[in-house]
Amino acid sequence: MDDLFYTQYLDHLKSYVHQRPEKKAIILLGYIQRDFLRYYRRGDLVDGFEFIKENIERNTELVKHLTVNQITSQMHSFVDDLAHEGIQNHVEIYPFLELQQKYHDLLKDKPVKDYLKWVQKVIYDFSLLMRIDNLSFSSRLEPTLDIIYYINTNIYHKITVKNVLIHANQYCNPAKAQRDFKYEMNMSISEFISAKKMSIAQKLLRNTDDSIQVIAEKLKFYDLNDFSKQFKKKVGISPLMYRKNICRKEDK
Repeated sequence: MDDLFYTQYLDHLKSYVHQRPEKKAIILLGYIQRDFLRYYRRGDLVDGFEFIKENIERNTELVKHLTVNQITSQMHSFVDDLAHEGIQNHVEIYPFLELQQKYHDLLKDKPVKDYLKWVQKVIYDFSLLMRIDNLSFSSRLEPTLDIIYYINTNIYHKITVKNVLIHANQYCNPAKAQRDFKYEMNMSISEFISAKKMSIAQKLLRNTDDSIQVIAEKLKFYDLNDFSKQFKKKVGISPLMYRKNICRKEDK
């Protein structure tokens, strides 16, 4: 790796050297986590963890000045950094948002006592998501990604292709964006909206006690019949049968 790291220059920064030990320790963790992102983006996770470990061990006495609450706050920040990287570079952003929320909830109940153990677990869980549907930014992909983010953000609203193209028109030629989307995703914008809504519907049927009527309303289908018809067309069985099958599998 030829990159220059923030961490290695800390001892030369006057604003760092003259800080109180606990403030220096917080700054140190922030810089270590920022430098780790270079490894994370490249998929060099083993070397990245070793980088964190080496810097923590070299500054053990300094890190000892931190309270459990301060270390936990830094871990919240680390989780946000890893989630942000995934959201910025992936088509499927919900898994990153879910994992981010999972760790924030977990950190509320289990404050961090072993920093390196937590870091290793967080890195591993986010790395599993980073391997799926990874998309780097390019001028050709930006309109497609923007459309995907718009749909994901508004998935619980009434979304039409017209709405999407009005949004796209703020940034690019909507007709070209529509053609590029179909080329990149191998499906039309309309098909993508439907696929996303059905994916969320399946998740709600599996993981909540919401009635099928409520799920149809949440996802802004015209009515229950419209939802059931589209669900069966996409999944092959009715929403009710889907939920019964899931329950049957869990009972076995």
